Amino acid sequence: MTVSTLLDACARAFAMVSLADGSLSPAEEHRFARFCAGDVSLKQLTGADVRTAWKQALKDVQASPSFGAPLVTIRMEITSAEDKATVMRAAQAALVADSKLEPQENTAIRTLAEALELDPDQF
Repeated sequence: MTVSTLLDACARAFAMVSLADGSLSPAEEHRFARFCAGDVSLKQLTGADVRTAWKQALKDVQASPSFGAPLVTIRMEITSAEDKATVMRAAQAALVADSKLEPQENTAIRTLAEALELDPDQF
């Protein structure tokens, strides 16, 4: 797995959860950057790489209201247990990125876990 593919998947997952409540806070982009800087699998990336991945993920997710295309892409690209765990950590970080928890965000987390063939009750 290349780091850029993992970054793209994490960005899509974070964007899906962030946009699940119908709005996007500037704090969510900042929180994604902080997540990447602190995650062992992603911290070697540059800020420019992270910003580019975030902007593309937003376009991808906003173009697919049901999140179908981004979910399929994540499922096809992320196959190892380690990478699945990183993607789920990114999605979970998005839950609290805007300082509020919405039911739609929990649904997005469960949907992502199912797409990755993980037990949604673990998240």
